[in-house]
Amino acid sequence: MTTYSNEAVLEALRRVQYRQVPWAKRPGVFEYLRGLGLMETVRQRTVAPGAGFHAPVDIAVLTERGRAEFTRLARQERSLNWAGLRTDGYVLGEARAADAVDLRS
Repeated sequence: MTTYSNEAVLEALRRVQYRQVPWAKRPGVFEYLRGLGLMETVRQRTVAPGAGFHAPVDIAVLTERGRAEFTRLARQERSLNWAGLRTDGYVLGEARAADAVDLRS
């Protein structure tokens, strides 16, 4: 399985937040994030200036969990230790929180 960096995941979540990616043209990281439940697809009507039929497009959108994860990663991006974290392999935030609890036990 391909691993993605924190920076790649944050950028993908950012692009999804602004609905910039039609599902048919998605990068590979999107399948990974959909598998984690951070995004899903919705059908969006297309608006075109010309007459005739314009097929709807499936667009990636963030789930509640995805929005929370985006917020967490964006907060980390503003932290002083982001330079070291950005290239680390991405681990879902809840898993990190569970690891921290295990370490304290």
